[in-house]
Amino acid sequence: MSFASLACLHGPGNLPSLINFVESIRNPKRSPLRLYVMHLVELTDRSSSIMMVRRARKNGFPFINRLSCQGAMQDQIAAAFDAYSRVSHVNIRHYTAISALSTMQEDICHVAQEKRVEIIILPFHKSWTGEGEEATENVNHGWRVVNQRVMESAPCSVSVLVDRGFDGGPEEAGPSATMPKRVCILLFGGPDDREALKIGERMVEHPALRLTILTFREKARDESVEQSCGCSTVTINDSTAKELHESAMAIRMRNRSVKYEEKAVGNLREEVLKLAQNRDYELVIVGKRLPSIMEANLPVNLIELHELGPVGDILVSSDGSIMPSVLVIQQQEILNSKQTAGSEMVRDEETAMDASIKNYDEAIAV
Repeated sequence: MSFASLACLHGPGNLPSLINFVESIRNPKRSPLRLYVMHLVELTDRSSSIMMVRRARKNGFPFINRLSCQGAMQDQIAAAFDAYSRVSHVNIRHYTAISALSTMQEDICHVAQEKRVEIIILPFHKSWTGEGEEATENVNHGWRVVNQRVMESAPCSVSVLVDRGFDGGPEEAGPSATMPKRVCILLFGGPDDREALKIGERMVEHPALRLTILTFREKARDESVEQSCGCSTVTINDSTAKELHESAMAIRMRNRSVKYEEKAVGNLREEVLKLAQNRDYELVIVGKRLPSIMEANLPVNLIELHELGPVGDILVSSDGSIMPSVLVIQQQEILNSKQTAGSEMVRDEETAMDASIKNYDEAIAV
């Protein structure tokens, strides 16, 4: 059974980190990766664009352009994924969504629903070209709102990739590039931790990755933490924590190079900052939501980026000394029945559109 994901990008600048992340979860031994790539294009005031979108949206349907890519930016994106698909044997289908930012989430969620993807990968609305506050570039505040709306209404799990050098070098991306070697999954017992471990399961067999799973626990509960050979001897009574522990151990059994640690913490914010400042990892994966007992110990009023959750906000909002890229994951537990009904209506419209442009609707590679 394949693992379907929808990867979104704003432009060529997102390509290296996105392709390298896709490569890290490719894992053909576990289940083939089926990738849908969506180039998000903000609707301009050009009459041709407005006419196409209005025609597709006259009955409330999204406009998904599957015509041959036009322009240098689209060509560059298509060429990059074409090259990657040839060497990785990943089945990739490319889309361009042209929409006003206020309705862009409808296009993203429509494709996610129709293609039954398991996770949406969104680019962060800021990018970094170096270290320090002066190197932070705000892409567009509107893209932040798009991410927030997707996380509210998506029919599947959603992740936001904050890129701080997950590209392995400027020359190229993919299997032949220099992959980020060290990835850390942070577990807190929150409702999104299972999804973070699912990503870890796909990464564990990649020969170029070294995975660490780090579980944080309240110090009051875990005063007697002992560690041996990278594994904790703590007895876990809580059912959720026990399930996460067993899943992490199953990952470690498949690859003995995986490190698993449990850490009792008093000041969670300081521990997270310390981990990031040590620069031990190129990518940190974390669930958006924390257990209420842990969240209560954080200054919620200081959170700037609520869509990233408390820990994601700590990692991303800090100064330039924080270097790992960050993947924040939200597991969508309840499918909105309204979206399900709407998808049936959209399918009829899409069939009509496919009939007129079917010659152009092809996967980049098989």
